[in-house]
Amino acid sequence: LIQCRASLIYGGSGHRHKRAMEALERVGLGARAKHKPTELSGGEQQRVAIARALVNNPALLLTDEPTGNLDSKTTAEIVSMFRQLNQEGITVVMVTHEADIASQAQRIIRLHDGEIVSQ
Repeated sequence: LIQCRASLIYGGSGHRHKRAMEALERVGLGARAKHKPTELSGGEQQRVAIARALVNNPALLLTDEPTGNLDSKTTAEIVSMFRQLNQEGITVVMVTHEADIASQAQRIIRLHDGEIVSQ
């Protein structure tokens, strides 16, 4: 929760706690809100990072291997959440090496050695 609220300091929100909790609930971590970062698994820490990104309602969400440390069930939940965010008008850009995750995107741009090789 502390990490999510910290993201709101610069967002100027008067409802920091509520918005931080909503973001944590959205990534399935509402019940772990009072835990310290050292008490969270790698996958949970990754989901906190996603919650931190969501807490200020961005128009663009840039993600780098957002499902890399997650189990298959949580991966499916996060990808579903990204799809929902996109339907809500948020552009989601995801970097991934996982072909099955990439195949669910509306648009795929493949890079090789820093060059676009297909779109």
